[in-house]
Amino acid sequence: MAGKLKWRFDASTFKLLGRGLITDRITAIYELVKNCYDANATTVEVEFFHAQKRGSRSRIVIRDDGTGMSLADIRDKWLVVGTSSKRKTAFSPAPFNRRYIGEKGVGRFATDKLGEHLRIKTRRQEDTQSLSVIINWGNYEKEIAGNEQLVLFTELENEYAFLDRDKTFKKGHGTELTITMLHEAWERDMLLRLDNQLGRILPPVPVTSVDFNISLSAPELDYPEQLIKARPVEKLATKHAAVPCDTKQKKQGVLHFNKDTEEFEVTYEEAKSFGPIAIDFYYFDVEAQKQFKSIYKNTENYVEGFKIYRDGVICTPFAEYETVLDKRRDILGVDKRRYADAFNKLNTREFIGIVHITKDDNPNINDATNRQDFVDNQEYRLFKEFLIEQLDEFGQYRLSKRADNKERVQNNLRRATADVKDIGRTLNQIVRARPELKAVLAPTIEKARLVTATVNEGVKVSEDSEKEFQRKEALYLSLMSMQDFASELAHGIRFTIAPIKHAAEYMIEFYPNPTYDKKVLHYAELIYKQTEKVSALVNFMLSYAQVDLQDSEFFVKDLLDGVLGGAYSLTFEREGIKSEINIKDNIQLTGKRKFLEDVIQNLASNSIKALKKEKDKRILCESYADEDKLHIIFSDNGIGVDPKIASKMFEMFKTTTAEEGGAGLGLFIAKSRMTALNGTIELVKSVFAPKGASFCLSLPLKK
Repeated sequence: MAGKLKWRFDASTFKLLGRGLITDRITAIYELVKNCYDANATTVEVEFFHAQKRGSRSRIVIRDDGTGMSLADIRDKWLVVGTSSKRKTAFSPAPFNRRYIGEKGVGRFATDKLGEHLRIKTRRQEDTQSLSVIINWGNYEKEIAGNEQLVLFTELENEYAFLDRDKTFKKGHGTELTITMLHEAWERDMLLRLDNQLGRILPPVPVTSVDFNISLSAPELDYPEQLIKARPVEKLATKHAAVPCDTKQKKQGVLHFNKDTEEFEVTYEEAKSFGPIAIDFYYFDVEAQKQFKSIYKNTENYVEGFKIYRDGVICTPFAEYETVLDKRRDILGVDKRRYADAFNKLNTREFIGIVHITKDDNPNINDATNRQDFVDNQEYRLFKEFLIEQLDEFGQYRLSKRADNKERVQNNLRRATADVKDIGRTLNQIVRARPELKAVLAPTIEKARLVTATVNEGVKVSEDSEKEFQRKEALYLSLMSMQDFASELAHGIRFTIAPIKHAAEYMIEFYPNPTYDKKVLHYAELIYKQTEKVSALVNFMLSYAQVDLQDSEFFVKDLLDGVLGGAYSLTFEREGIKSEINIKDNIQLTGKRKFLEDVIQNLASNSIKALKKEKDKRILCESYADEDKLHIIFSDNGIGVDPKIASKMFEMFKTTTAEEGGAGLGLFIAKSRMTALNGTIELVKSVFAPKGASFCLSLPLKK
């Protein structure tokens, strides 16, 4: 026997689509207002009545002056789950020809998220009557609860009627949704949040020219009707930079910060696989943030990182409002990347990034059905990576200004100190030349002395603050390198403890027994030697507990012997790596020894991973000196560096050894340490070419 079966949907489906996919009530209203945009509306009115508490009188009304719907539209589109009408027709009718944004066909279920009962009143411009449709979600609930039989969603009926002489719509056409028996009470604070979020549906900068106005009112909550406007930020921002694109030529603009001119430059390259995009970056320093909040008092979270708009309408953050930073989603990873470089990376409270994408040019960047993220695919991952790269380039402006401000303040303090001292000397000269003025000038001379002391104290406080900042940054960077080293330490200790344990078990089993005295003595010596190695590893680990990292004199070869020949000797032995140090014994440097140890440790850790698949594994350290610098060449004959990331290998999270546990922090830490030592690190031609990689560490040298 054979036949055919059809899909059928249980009546509870509406709860899955409404209360399940629509994450919160602000998102629900967001969805319904966006439907008004698709309907070619120019005006949307959102009204709350008796909404401060749940009850029979509580209701929300959403009214627009859009195209309206016919009975056929309601029956064949609105009441069809996942309708494809907007997918078949990409744009709304003239005169606006807006790109449709509601394609999934589930936004209408947002009404169930808000309340039990829905009345739709709608009218097209060519109609003589309005159409009224009643949908009672409460009845759906009763059908589910009171019927043990299977109740199909598609079999439940909804009443409709035509209304004569209906004056609901000022322009004679549009749609009105009236939602009653609200599920939750609305307070004034929630309305302020709604106002905040509805103002983001269209891009805030530049101020959009799209004719789409939203008003919000709630009489019983003392919230008078007011027009919701996007908050223009261009004039309030400290700095603006644009990342353009050429959609016709499929070219992507790439932002670069010129440190010499302190201006942004743009170059063009082939568009990425996710398609060309445009970005507007706006940076807000502390004063700009204060000014923004003073003007827009109800928008404390408006400066909060990236906002992505597709065809002029927001995709993410989608109706999201969280006052607590830790509770906010960070789907683009903006704040997550700062844990390893908190001093230099922009956080979401310092910039707004308006990202412009389109359905046509970026077809594989699609928001998930629940609107809380995008569909995860290769294009989306590359898209996120590009945004972060461009954000870090934009962040170079802040770093440059921070350095300029630091230098300016220090220079001003020095000038002020010199000027006050000069004034004091001049007054004393006057008194010596004319003693009769001593009594008159004495108070002024005393004030000059006090001002000099105060300025000197200010200079000292500034210098001490800078030292404290550097100390904390050094400690922070030291902690960052812990992850890789802790892994190596754990493996080293485990590798060392294994023979100790085996030897101890042998001694317990066979001692005392004269027959095995020679073997027992051998194992006793092995335990001693292996314990010495564990002690060396622990001592090296304890060096990370150093907080006060002072400059000291040290011999470079001793340092390299301590890291490669000491702390890493067990790992090299286990992995079969041969290390060679060709550096003279008498080369001495002055600086923070621990910083250079961190650099060598990170390079060694990377080499271990790069040598995994090699048979003859080698690490080589050698050096040469010129007039005022020592150059240490650290090399291995491993897999080398992928040319695709060579130019960005010192950036955060850039790694070619992810499968071997590489976190992409080692070279970033190495560069940070070398900068702190007033030195540099760069990739040079491999000593083992065509294989391997060589890094040149250049440090100041006092002969």
